[in-house]
Amino acid sequence: MEYRQLQLQYDKIYSYFKNTNPNFDRLDWDGEILYVIESEKTKEKYTLNDLYDLIANFPY
Repeated sequence: MEYRQLQLQYDKIYSYFKNTNPNFDRLDWDGEILYVIESEKTKEKYTLNDLYDLIANFPY
């Protein structure tokens, strides 16, 4: 996947999670799977399809 597209997706993901679930240390996004990390442990895991369902206007 193109870097710009990944960055656009990450920015949208970060904004969503910062507003809905601020208790995380970092987000790991590879274009397919998102890991929500807190205290060096994966707290949540989302697929690309999950994110399309969660985030309005999520970029393809």
